[in-house]
Amino acid sequence: MAATDSHRQNAVHTVQQALDEQVQAWNSGDLEKAMTYYWNSPEMLWINATGVEKGCQEVLDMFRKNFADTGQMGLYTYTPLYTEQLSEEAVYYVFRWQIAREGKRLMGGVSSQLWKKINGRWVVTAEHAS
Repeated sequence: MAATDSHRQNAVHTVQQALDEQVQAWNSGDLEKAMTYYWNSPEMLWINATGVEKGCQEVLDMFRKNFADTGQMGLYTYTPLYTEQLSEEAVYYVFRWQIAREGKRLMGGVSSQLWKKINGRWVVTAEHAS
């Protein structure tokens, strides 16, 4: 295997591991920790059916409003659909997601995330959840 192939597999694996950690934080009811996997910048982009939100703090505030207590957060699961390393410092990740509570699906769909390595750390810089 070429060194570039190995590097690409490592970057994709690192992003998959980071998403797993983010999901674990969500499922533990730790919204603040889950948000640390997003780029802490006013330029972070969140896109969903209702429109576009810009800024990590604004997205955190939206989540706090929509999931006022940990009981509302439910159980988050996902299934990878597609990954591509776009560069040494960018990975595109597409997955099917679902949030369920007491075994009943509350919401779900498909998300695409752009992960970038910023200051030595992989973070989501843009997400489209539908």
